Amino acid sequence: MTSTSQINRAYIGTFTGKKFFLLKPRLIDIDIRDIAHSLAMQCRWTGQSKHHYSIAQHSYYCSFLGPDDEALDRLLHDGSEAYMGDMNRPLKHFTPAGPAYRRQEAVIQHLICRKFGISLAEPASVHLADQQMLTAEREQLMNLNFTVSDKWETLSAAPIKIKRWTPEKAERKFLKRFHELYK
Repeated sequence: MTSTSQINRAYIGTFTGKKFFLLKPRLIDIDIRDIAHSLAMQCRWTGQSKHHYSIAQHSYYCSFLGPDDEALDRLLHDGSEAYMGDMNRPLKHFTPAGPAYRRQEAVIQHLICRKFGISLAEPASVHLADQQMLTAEREQLMNLNFTVSDKWETLSAAPIKIKRWTPEKAERKFLKRFHELYK
């Protein structure tokens, strides 16, 4: 059981100067500027890629892969990582650390969905775009000297040429795309 003291101490300071409580998040503390900035600063693939490739850039690309009416869902699908940090796939899905992370990730992601009026039930296009980008990223950004045997290996790569963006550019493009989609 988590004590009140632990709940009150489990917070981060955000880019916009808010105190974001990880175990008791509040809708008022969700800010698209914090999401865009943090996701632009965090590198996917645990930083093991050929160059910096941010979660914001990944999300931006995902937003174009599927039905237009679900584009905002795809753009914000990793929004919780702005507050929790990204946990790599093997750690998240194949170790004891994963279940606790995923439970709290769901709480924060649902809050983000409520804040921006997107579906609490993740549309199928989100998972498909995420997997197609994962394949494209693996092919274009990774130096893997072994065969990947995950189920996503057989999915076709997204038809996107991944470019090298600075975190600042990723943040700008993410915010621009958000404002195009958010009505």
